[in-house]
Amino acid sequence: MAHHRKYSIDGEQNIASPDDSILGLTATSAVEPSIYTFSIGSEATPADNTIPWYAQRHTAAGTATSVTPQNLGPATTASTATAGENHTVEPTYTSAAILFRLGLNQRSAHSIVLDPDGGITAPATANNGITFYPQHASATPLMSMTIHFTE
Repeated sequence: MAHHRKYSIDGEQNIASPDDSILGLTATSAVEPSIYTFSIGSEATPADNTIPWYAQRHTAAGTATSVTPQNLGPATTASTATAGENHTVEPTYTSAAILFRLGLNQRSAHSIVLDPDGGITAPATANNGITFYPQHASATPLMSMTIHFTE
């Protein structure tokens, strides 16, 4: 297995209708960030809402609060990829490019662990990446997530 630099990002967002993206990871022409694990859940008062979660490719990151990727290794350099949470303008999503979907009860949290050599990877193209968002027609709980990725 090749040595990869590892990073962590986290974000939160209240669900809104239509979709309101929580956390996005955006590549540059110099790097293909690859997600190898992520955790999703809710920090709101427990309720019995089924929340479908999605990960979708984007070609423009939208407008969001910047998130600085944190090094997961002691000698790791700063990340080349960028990240954003709490979107106020949605990313430009690639039509039908859903990379992940999971219906999750709001009372649950879930972690997904992928093969580090076969994670969900963004192309090395400026402004392209992967963004996660939950969906619900009327519930507006605070949802949160953490992504670990390599470059």
